[in-house]
This record gives sequence, structure tokens and C-alpha cells, in this order.
Amino acid sequence: GTFTWVSEGSEGSFAVRSTRKVGTAYIHHGLVKSGSLGLGDKVQAKVDKVARQATARNHSATHLLHAVLRKVLGDHVQQKGSLVDFQRLRFDFSHGQALTAEQLKKIEGMVNQKILENTLIDTKELSIEKALEEGAMALFGEKYGEKVRVLSMGDISLDEPSKPFSIELCGGTHAQRTGDIGCFKIISESGIASGVRRLEAVTGDAA
Repeated sequence: GTFTWVSEGSEGSFAVRSTRKVGTAYIHHGLVKSGSLGLGDKVQAKVDKVARQATARNHSATHLLHAVLRKVLGDHVQQKGSLVDFQRLRFDFSHGQALTAEQLKKIEGMVNQKILENTLIDTKELSIEKALEEGAMALFGEKYGEKVRVLSMGDISLDEPSKPFSIELCGGTHAQRTGDIGCFKIISESGIASGVRRLEAVTGDAA
């Protein structure tokens, strides 16, 4: 996205390249494309709609992928890191050996099946205790406040009737329905450390 401004007759724009949260503040990293920006200047934030939607598709697909990996490979699978942007998604997870072609095909197929079901992606705010009680997965090492955002997707599964297909604590941007993801395609699988594997995939137009 971009920030634009008109300050004392001077116009300018700032292109946002990345953001991160520090405490309660959101830090925007980027480049001043024109004009100059000073402390106290008022700016207007504009979202790049195409990039935002593509990022949301990749983010929602990451949640489905996490749930599918645990079902195909086992509950030992834990998220070790991830990257989501408008071009692709990257997901690092604990697993002791390379995935076979058969496993990759099964994982890709199960994610696409959940996409085709086109279920609503539901978000709600709960206390951290209630969220964990409902089965939401928390990331090891993450710090959570008293209130958390819980993101659920997929119909209640037959083997686990107490919770949705995927339920995680997440504050990021997501699609409205799983069908918005369009299509999911794995493009690489590799080992990045002892006991940690990495999957890269694309969705939507890129897939």
C-alpha cells in the first residue's frame, strides 16, 4: 500500500514495503517516493487492493496447509516459521524427513478440497483462556494479550467433532471464504535445518 500527503503545499508519497508490530505500535517500512515526510505530518493510507487480496489468499491457504500437514504427517507437526506476501507463501514446520511425492500430492489435494468446499472463514475475539479451550492453536514462543483473535475455517470434521478443520490465533488479513483462495499449488519442498522442513506454494492467479 501507500501513504500520501499534502503538507504546506508539498505533496508526497511513501510506498510501504513491510510492516511489523512492536508492542502496541505498527511500524511501516518503505521508501519515500516523492516529496519529503516530517514528524507530525498528516498522511492518508491507501491499500493496494490487488496485492492485499493476493496476500489474504496466501495467508488463508497457510492455515489450511498447517491443518492438513498435521492430519497427513501427524500431530508432531508444529509451525516453525512462515512468510506470506502477494506472490507466494512459505511454511516451515517440524518433521524429521523429506516428504514423498505421494505425501505432497495428498497434502495438495486435501487443501484444494477444503478450498472447493467454500466454507466461511470466521473470526471472533475471545479471551486467551476461552480460545485455547475451544481448541485454537497457539504458536510456541508468541506473546498473546488477554484478548485474542481466533480464526476458524472448514466444516466441523467427523474425526474431531469438537472443533473446525482449522482453528488458530491470528491477527492477519484473510479471505472471506475458503473458495476465494481459488487454487493451491506446492512449488517446492526442502529441509532448512535438522528436523525442520519448508514448503513453498502459490494460490489464486499464480497457481
